[in-house]
Amino acid sequence: MNTSVRPPKFEVAVVGGGIAGLLCAFVLSKNTSIEVHVYEAAHQLSEVGAGIGIFSRVWKIIEELGLAESLLPLANNEAALTFHMRKSDSTEGLSFHDMNDLGINSVLRCVERAWINLPGTIMTFHRAELQQAILKWLPSSCKVHLLKRLTSVDEPDSMDLPVSLHFADGTTATCDLLIGADGIKSEVRMSMYRSRAAKARSQGKEEVADIWMRYLRPVWTGSVAYRGMVTKEQLMSLNRGSEPAVCKRPMMYCGSLRHVVGYPISNGNIVDIVAFTTDTDLEGAPFDAPLVSVVSNEEFVSKFQGFEQEVQDLLRFVDKPTRWAIHTVTPLPSFVSKRIALLGDAAHAMAPHQGAGASQAVEDTYILTSLLTHPLCTQETLPFALEIYDRIRRPLANAVLEGSRRAGFLFDFNLPGLREDDIMQKGADGTLRPSMEVLRQVGQTMDTIQEWIWKRAVQKDRECAITMLEECCSRGSLRVD
Repeated sequence: MNTSVRPPKFEVAVVGGGIAGLLCAFVLSKNTSIEVHVYEAAHQLSEVGAGIGIFSRVWKIIEELGLAESLLPLANNEAALTFHMRKSDSTEGLSFHDMNDLGINSVLRCVERAWINLPGTIMTFHRAELQQAILKWLPSSCKVHLLKRLTSVDEPDSMDLPVSLHFADGTTATCDLLIGADGIKSEVRMSMYRSRAAKARSQGKEEVADIWMRYLRPVWTGSVAYRGMVTKEQLMSLNRGSEPAVCKRPMMYCGSLRHVVGYPISNGNIVDIVAFTTDTDLEGAPFDAPLVSVVSNEEFVSKFQGFEQEVQDLLRFVDKPTRWAIHTVTPLPSFVSKRIALLGDAAHAMAPHQGAGASQAVEDTYILTSLLTHPLCTQETLPFALEIYDRIRRPLANAVLEGSRRAGFLFDFNLPGLREDDIMQKGADGTLRPSMEVLRQVGQTMDTIQEWIWKRAVQKDRECAITMLEECCSRGSLRVD
């Protein structure tokens, strides 16, 4: 009897042990013909930041992957309503819109867990809890290597030679396919575009090389975000023992060039707070201070003076808030090369104003792994699969990236026709008051920005990707129509 072990059809290296990288490794490792290694720079797997949002459209992917049963208990156990928007930059706030409501809220109040199957809703998790849950599901066949900071990548032109990874500790590794899930400062992305620039220079194309170099590093948006958490008990102590709205549903407190986001995590026991200030003149400028720093509560609160009391109560309890300079990736012209694929923030790090970064990373993983685990995907057809992944995912992901930028302007009342001066109008008595008509336009504009959530199903994208792979393989051509 032949007891020899069949070699894998290809070896995959996933750089980055965050949620996107681990989820990708989990899905690929379920296919016994694919050997998977995860390389993480840190000494342990831990996520930076607290809250994370998952749209209901992406939850269907989680169910399909068999992770729903273990992840659902980690979600906020209240009905995950859509964001409620208020104009909050005055002592008396004003509610004006439920984002992407579509009649959802009335249903959610009547049917437990109804949000799972409704468009536009969002469920919130503690980021580290979600990461650890996925980590537990990794099979023993998937090897995780810690303290492996990638410094460079060599991708030979010949498909017969492996991709080489070089790490800061002097070690190397090889693979047939490299997946860069290493975040906004992705070394995989930088290596990929440095290689393109070097090739252009070798051909005397200096202008082309300069263009490629623009995609290496993230750029500052002109915004900073103050992050922190408060407990439900702290907020209830100010609310005469009753539960504030922000403990039960996501809230968006809008103001001129400032806005505050609050939403429940850890089963509603903690409220995650992200508060933004923006100077639009600084978009694209260098950020000379540390990208992340701890600031005093006094600095934090002072940035939002004049906001309604509900917001002041949220901010006052934040201990040691952190200030983050919000950077994004310039929309890339490609997420792939012949044997390298980028996903998540490495491919399309976006401003957090749609809460879409995590969901987009899951969608990347869904499409990419569906192609890689297909029987027709082999070492020889890998370039087919990666090109199809890029054709399917890049246009939507880049559109969501740009939409997130516009959403930030919208929440700051800083889009043409929807600015503070447009909103505040004189009444018959000469007093300035918010115009509900203009505020409704703000809400409707946000719904338009987020139409992708319910108008385009990722499952249809998967079907299209598989069909393209089958057609490419039947033709035996690298051309993807």
